[in-house]
Amino acid sequence: MPLFNPVTMIEYPQVATYDDLPAAADNAGKIYVVLTPTGVWPFTRKRAGMWRSDGASWTRLGEVPMLSDLSSPSGGGFKITNIYVNAAGKAVVEYDDGA
Repeated sequence: MPLFNPVTMIEYPQVATYDDLPAAADNAGKIYVVLTPTGVWPFTRKRAGMWRSDGASWTRLGEVPMLSDLSSPSGGGFKITNIYVNAAGKAVVEYDDGA
C-alpha cells in the first residue's frame, strides 16, 4: 500500500527570474513560478517562489510547496487534501496526518 495517495500535480509556467515574468496586464489571474531570486535586499530584491498577476502587477504568493517539506518527523507521511491561495494572497497547503 503506497504511503501517499495519488495527487494531481498542477504545473505552473516557470521563469528564471522576476524580470522574466510576462506583462501582468496580459496574464491576470495566472500564477507563475520564479526559480531564482534577484536584486539587492532591501532595495530591489525579488524572491523566488510563486507569483500571481492581478492584471496590474505581480504579487508573491510564497514558496513553492515541495512534497519533501510535507513528510512527518517520524518518517510517516501526510495526505495533501487541498492547495489554494487564501484571501491574503498566500499559497496554503492543507493536509491530513491521519490523526
